[in-house]
Amino acid sequence: MISNRGLILSFFLCGMFSILYAETPLSDTVIWEPKVVGIPPSDAYIGLSLIETGEIRHYNYGEQAEAGTFYLSSNDKGLTWTKVNIPNNIPFADTRSPLSGEFIRLISSPGMGTYAIRTNGGLNGGRELIKVSDSMGIMLKPPVFIKDGKRVVVTGHYGLQAELPRACFTYFSDDDGRTWKRSSLVTTPDHQGGGFHDGIRWNHGAAEPTVVELKDGQLWMLIRTSQDHHYQSFSNDGGETWSEATPSPFYGTITMPTIGRLKDGRLLFLWSNTTPLPEVNNTTGVWDDVFTNRNAIHAAISSDDGKSWQGFREIYLDPRRNAEDFGTTPGIDKSIHQSQFIELDPEEVLVSLGQHPLHRVMLRFNVDWLYENERYCNFSDDLDQWSVFSYYKGIVGHCGYNRTPGCSLEDGKLLVKYIEDDTLLTSVRGAVWNFPAFHKGRSSFSIKYNDLNSEGELFLNDRWFNPSDTVAGYFAPFSLSLNPKKLKIRDTEFHLIEIEWDLKKRKPTAVVYVDKKKRMTLPLSNESQHGISYLHFLSDRVNGDKGYLIKWVKAERL
Repeated sequence: MISNRGLILSFFLCGMFSILYAETPLSDTVIWEPKVVGIPPSDAYIGLSLIETGEIRHYNYGEQAEAGTFYLSSNDKGLTWTKVNIPNNIPFADTRSPLSGEFIRLISSPGMGTYAIRTNGGLNGGRELIKVSDSMGIMLKPPVFIKDGKRVVVTGHYGLQAELPRACFTYFSDDDGRTWKRSSLVTTPDHQGGGFHDGIRWNHGAAEPTVVELKDGQLWMLIRTSQDHHYQSFSNDGGETWSEATPSPFYGTITMPTIGRLKDGRLLFLWSNTTPLPEVNNTTGVWDDVFTNRNAIHAAISSDDGKSWQGFREIYLDPRRNAEDFGTTPGIDKSIHQSQFIELDPEEVLVSLGQHPLHRVMLRFNVDWLYENERYCNFSDDLDQWSVFSYYKGIVGHCGYNRTPGCSLEDGKLLVKYIEDDTLLTSVRGAVWNFPAFHKGRSSFSIKYNDLNSEGELFLNDRWFNPSDTVAGYFAPFSLSLNPKKLKIRDTEFHLIEIEWDLKKRKPTAVVYVDKKKRMTLPLSNESQHGISYLHFLSDRVNGDKGYLIKWVKAERL
């Protein structure tokens, strides 16, 4: 992790200057589904700030920051941005206290420890630099104000320094950021490997936590781990002590979670609902490793304080997910898993996400989009909605594989076909498509076999797996063999396949129809807490495969 936070501290010691900004009218442009509106100047988990005038700023003091000292400014809810250069000795403070109106930020640097930056007189006033700890807290998130603003809480973790535990924690302040204490530590178990794994995932410990205050006053922490799930911990004393961490309701592996409360009381959760490939390189659990689940980021929303969730939708797919030079492109951490958000208007948010200049973006969307009851794709937008890539063998660059599209379009239809290629990790090809999570729903698609000897597989899943990952079938709630004989398909024309499921039944099943005729009932192989949200098509696994074509797909709530 490269950081310029030590440089920021040095800037502070050189002097302080004022920052001027102007108030301008905000745009009334309506945005529904996620729309990219800009590029963050640095990795996305910090730096996004909403000023009381309505101005949005994105400072550039995170990892992989652009050169220079500046912030991006928008006065039209993120639709357009202006670069504002500022003296290089102004330290940033980007979260405003609801009580004092001062801006507060925690920063850290190797060899210098952890500091708080606090304004005096708002952004146009001076700055205080307050020592918090001799230890360096890593990935210190923006402050969260709890207890009606009377306490400030900041999450962070240790792990880079050998003398410190691989654990996460909170710093808290009861005097508006002037003095700070650290909480008890939270740890999570290491990944053990075995089973499908030929190695062990990078065991970085409990990392990159995010926290929100629940309506009963309890704090809920969600934690990045090397397991298949994010872990969770709770605090009943405002973040001073934390419970033993346990698996949370959310899948997520070595990726950052972000949770926050909207003004109407709902909770919004951003994370990568993804599972990486099984470890295939005899990895030992020590850095360096390969990241194979960082090309999709999701959102879910809760109106009952986290008891149930809706959405589980991809808000962004990395447009470089198929890139042949994905790993060899200069730079580190080519991913979209980091995130931060601010609420612009009721129901509308601006999200800063991702790492590396070629991968990170800012986007806007209306959170009610997460409640949509159907999604349809006929490939009129090519493969923009799909993950179809395959990996070339060999770790290259920083924790990466180079890629190639594993599936393609043929006359506007998706071709899923096995093609032998020894340069790839696997010659199996796949295609993955997301829709809103449904406990009771129907997926339908039009399929044509190029040869009646071809077959494949379809997984109905509740998280993203790599397109070529055959292990996904072992975790899927429902799996369907796309065998023409089993489906009673006797020609090479297009046929309608529909699959209906109801996870709320005492014994859930999925019923398969071909051209409106019932063909079979699928048993539930794995329980799903939040509902089905993915179709995952896989090719056959034999040479000479002619493959099958998908003309369109649809998913709808029943």
